Order: sequence, then structure tokens, then C-alpha cells
Amino acid sequence: MRSSVRNNFIQTGVTEDMPTLHARAIILTNIIALISAILTSVYLVYILPHGWGFSSQVLSVTLLVLCSVPILNRARQVHLARVLLALAIPLASLTILFLNRVQHPDLYDYYRSPGIYSVLMATSIIPALIFTRSEKLVMFACMMVHAVVFATVDIFLRYFSNLHALPTAKQYIGDNLSLLTSYILLTSCVLSLKSVLDRFEARNELLIARLNLKNLELESTNRELHELNKNIETQNEEIQAQSEELIQSQESLILASNEIERQKTALQEQNRFLEKSLDEKSLDLLHTNQQLVQQNNELQQFSYTVSHNLRGPVASMMGLMNIHRLADTYEEKTNIMQLIEQSALSLETIIRDLNKIIDIRHDKFSALENVRFKDELDLIKQSLKSFLRENDVQVDARFACEHIVSIKAYVNSILYNLVSNAIQYRSPDRKPFIRISSHETAEYAVLEVADNGLGIDLTRFGGDLFKLYKRFHTHTEGKGLGLYLVRQQVEKLNGRIEVESVPDAGATFRVFFPVRK
Repeated sequence: MRSSVRNNFIQTGVTEDMPTLHARAIILTNIIALISAILTSVYLVYILPHGWGFSSQVLSVTLLVLCSVPILNRARQVHLARVLLALAIPLASLTILFLNRVQHPDLYDYYRSPGIYSVLMATSIIPALIFTRSEKLVMFACMMVHAVVFATVDIFLRYFSNLHALPTAKQYIGDNLSLLTSYILLTSCVLSLKSVLDRFEARNELLIARLNLKNLELESTNRELHELNKNIETQNEEIQAQSEELIQSQESLILASNEIERQKTALQEQNRFLEKSLDEKSLDLLHTNQQLVQQNNELQQFSYTVSHNLRGPVASMMGLMNIHRLADTYEEKTNIMQLIEQSALSLETIIRDLNKIIDIRHDKFSALENVRFKDELDLIKQSLKSFLRENDVQVDARFACEHIVSIKAYVNSILYNLVSNAIQYRSPDRKPFIRISSHETAEYAVLEVADNGLGIDLTRFGGDLFKLYKRFHTHTEGKGLGLYLVRQQVEKLNGRIEVESVPDAGATFRVFFPVRK
């Protein structure tokens, strides 16, 4: 019973003939409204023992607005419902915080409450979640309101206090730089995620449209076949009637039999032709279905990866914000802000890594050019100069095949990741040594990178070696991204990669680039 009521509430405003994207946006709007109403009710119950004051009145109005969201959705006022949901909580928070301050500023000290920043940052992502691609103008308008409110809270707190003064630019930047950076990172990450999901969703919609078109063509073919079968039955009945009429004449019977045989042969040929056409359309339909399944699997895996890797830094930032609210001294708050900046930088690194994967999948680099292995290695050695010197790494390069025609950015990235992995997973028991060589076969230019490092247990980890975020030496730093990028780039070049390794004896990677003249 309780589950049925909840589902009816969530589905309010959704109809059977509604497009999937619009229905999902309405359901998500109702869910967020329900969660917000519950949290507002909890806070209202918490403050009621202190008396029915102005804050209680504002929260009651906010609760009514949140409860009206499903009603507006049912009345087809979905835009109004989403705008109210996006702005109700931040505007209510500002009303509670500033109304008394505006009237009696001298009664209040200047104090930057972490609570208001937590509420504004938490609600800043709601517009990106509830508005669809066709409502970008309204979504960005709501997000702009959030951004302006977030950026000006500190100014109004200082002005409507016993200080009664606007902050200087230096004061404002010093007090708000970390918060503004965190706010921009959070909203940018959510918008990036929404953009990626929208692109994959648009691609899936295109594939589904193609599949529906194939289904319509197949149905049309089936109808034609049915009509032909009916014609065959009619012709057979006519032949039977003619046979009964011509049974008295042997000559007429022979002629009729010949006519029947001729028509039968023609019909068999026509049936074979129709069966062949049906088989070809079935193969096209199967190929389209396989493409759709592959795209859906890639979307699910990518969505899981994005969600999994963004959850950690975001949760860390929200936890640190709560700790910041409880901190007593300025030194503690400064340390917490530094930790928030570290979490934000970690989040930025994850976004950058995911963008690399998206660039490879979308073939961002495609220009072929002459690539010299020695030149690329010199650039890599220069960028890794400090690591090579600090770890006393010896690099021996011998290129029998001096150059290839390929995508320069991919070749550089492949060689960089293999060399940097050889340095990172070196053995502490011996001096690091990296041997780099190349040679050419009839079909491939082979690049080989060998080291004497820790090696990999291929029996245990061979199946996961080139998977995303898989690591096999937990005592060293790393993200498990390098070998995944190497394999993706090699496959984009129509090549292949092989590995030989013995634990604690080193590893050898061979990359086979197709020869292009």
C-alpha cells in the first residue's frame, strides 16, 4: 500500500503517450520535490519547539510550494513546477537569513554561516537534473540565478551587519575563492555529465529510429508476401476448376497440366526470391540490434565509471563542508578549505581523464603523418627528465624501423604511457633499465618496450590487464588508466598489442602498427 502511494506520487503528471525524455524529467522532478519536502518537514519539526516564528512561517510556505510541484505537473504546468523546485529552497534560505538583517543590521555580527553555502551548493545542481535538452534556456537562467545568489551572499552578510560596509576586492577574493572554485567545479562536472549522457541518449534514439524503420520495412515485406500467397491460393483454385472442366479432353488436360507446371515453377522462383530478400532484411535487423546492444552497454559502463569516480571527491567535499561548519578556529577552517581544494583538484583530474577517453571514442585525432620514433622518444625523455634522473633509469633505444605513417598524437601517447609505466613500476632491488626497439614485418611496424621492473602475474591478471581503472601493484601510485588508453589508441589505429611478463622479472610490450605507404 505504501509503495503504491509513493509510486503514484512519483508518476504524477506522466501519461502513456508522453515521450520517454519528458516522462523521465517529470518523474525526477517529483522525486526531488518529495525528498526536499521531507527534509524541509524534518527541519520545520526541529525548530517548532523554539516557537512559531518567522523561520517557521517561511518553511511552511516553502513546504507548500514543494508539495504543489506534482499538482502543477498534473495540470501540465511542468515549466512552472521545475522553476519553483529549482528556486524555492535557496530563496527561502535567503529570506530566513536576510529579512531581519535588512531591518535591524546593527543587531547582527558579520558571520559567514557554512549552512547557507551548503544549501546553495547542494541545490545548484537541481536545474541540470530536472530540465531536458529542449529547455536549456530556462535551465541556464535558473543556474544563473543560483550563481548570482552564491556569489553575492558574502557581500550582503557583510553589508547588513554591524560592519555596514562592502568588502574590498582583496577581502572578497580571499574569503570566497575556494567556495567559488568548488561551486564552479561542481556545476561544471554535473553539466559535463549531463552533456555526455545527452549525446549518448541522442545516439541511442537515432539507432532506435533506424530499428523502427527496419521493422516497418519488414512488416511491409511480410504484407507483400501474404498478398502473394493469397494470389497463389486463388490461382491454385482457378487451376483446379480448369482441371475439372478439361477432364473430358486429354489434350486439354495435358495443356492445362503444362500451364500448371509453368506457373508452379514461376511461383517457386518468386518464393525463393522473397525468402532471399527476407533473409537479407533479417541480417540487417540483427546487425542493427547488435549495434544498439553495444551502444547501450558502452553507455551503461561509461555512466557507471563516471558515477563511481565522481562520487568519491564530491562526497569528500560535502563531508569537509560539514566539518567546516563545526570548526571553531580560523586555522581549522583554513586547513579544511585546503582539503576541499585538494578534493576539487582530484575531481578535475578525473574529469580530464574521462575527457581523454571521450576524445579517443569520438576520433578527435585523425590526421595521418610521418612519425619518427626517435623524435617522439626525445620529447618523452625531456618531459620525464626529472623522474629518469631521480630514479637513475637507463634507457637503451634502437630503432631498426625509424618511422611510420600514423596518427602522431596516438603514437606519442602509447610510447609515453609504456615508458612511464616502466619507470613507475620499477623494482627496488635493481637499477631500472628500459629497452626500446622497433622493426618492420610485411604487414606491421613493431614497437617493443621492455623493462626489468616488478612485472605482472598474467595468470591472475591477464584478463583485466587493459581494463579501465585496474591496478595490480597497490603499493605504488597510479590510476589504472594508462594501459586502457594504450589499448584504445592501438585499436583505433587498427593495430594490436601483446605482452610478456614474469613477476619480479620485468615486462615486455609489443605494439603492432599497420604499415601504411
